Amino acid sequence: MAFFKYANFFLSAPAGSTLWLIMPLGLSFQTFSAITYLAAVHAGRLPARKSPLDVLCFATFFPVLSAGPIVRAEELLPQLDALQRPGAEDLYEGFRRFCMGLFKKLVLADRLGLYVAEVYGNAGAYDAASTWAAALAYALQIYLDFSGYSDMAIGAARALGVRLPENFNFPYASKNPSEFWRRWHMSLSFWFRDFLYIPLGGSRQGEARTLFNLMLVMLLCGVWHGSGWTFVFWGALHGLGLCAHRLWREWRGRRGHSLLSGSLAWAWATLFAGLCWIPFRAEDLGHARHIVSAMLGAGGVVHWIHPFVWAALALTVLAHALSGLGREDLLMLRGQRWYTPALLFTLVWLSLIFATEGFTPFLYARF
Repeated sequence: MAFFKYANFFLSAPAGSTLWLIMPLGLSFQTFSAITYLAAVHAGRLPARKSPLDVLCFATFFPVLSAGPIVRAEELLPQLDALQRPGAEDLYEGFRRFCMGLFKKLVLADRLGLYVAEVYGNAGAYDAASTWAAALAYALQIYLDFSGYSDMAIGAARALGVRLPENFNFPYASKNPSEFWRRWHMSLSFWFRDFLYIPLGGSRQGEARTLFNLMLVMLLCGVWHGSGWTFVFWGALHGLGLCAHRLWREWRGRRGHSLLSGSLAWAWATLFAGLCWIPFRAEDLGHARHIVSAMLGAGGVVHWIHPFVWAALALTVLAHALSGLGREDLLMLRGQRWYTPALLFTLVWLSLIFATEGFTPFLYARF
């Protein structure tokens, strides 16, 4: 994995040369899943498989092949061993989740992507409000795109009778950076926690070592996402955010939040996560600096905020609000009510009608 992902990064820095490489599909996710098998066998939590086909089937399980979630061996292999013909409930639940993911991707994420690409590609021409809207749109796009893929993967697996772990839990409802990473790409977050943060000592070896561990893990998380300085910077920002939150929590004594302080904490955490996506989306650090300058008023005079940005924002806020009120059953269309199939087919119809022209790959498929 290191050779395929980082050879060009190290070659281009000193010599300006590159290699022409064909990246194996889902290399990063397969590698991390394979590590969970080796770790589980070594720890005695899972017996070693005698047939390499068993391990190959686990490592290349197609719903999670290109963009996760990262499924651990002890979660998937026992299900594959006891796999039976899926029942009606499996097919229904699988169809439900797949339809929701399809709607997120084709109707919401891809449409937001058109606006983001236009503004980010011509940042000098747009005013501060439009650039801020583009930064907000990308924060929504990457969430809807990636959670949409996770929904589709979970749905496809469920239709086969396999239950995959959840990968997102309304991350923009977080009140601090630590909570954000417990809600965003949870399979990756918990992988880094269990296989890097805890083996490094976690929070057991003093405050200075804990801050070092947090920073190192997030830097490695950034490098995992891509071989570029923008990803290193993105990881460093999140590392600083986690360290700052830990120091603040220790200073404040872990007191509960009032309504006001809770609202301010949510606003800060959401703003911080949204701003961190700027270098993640930028072509290079110079481009990221150009975007930030435009957001501060150094851009052009063109003002254009697509109404679809507000529509996607409204739907995302509604989804997070229903989750906070404990009404996820309404949001996720759970329960076989008489009207649910009609709503699901409506989502499919809207996905086909509003799909953008051409092929738009999933954002996380390239990691």
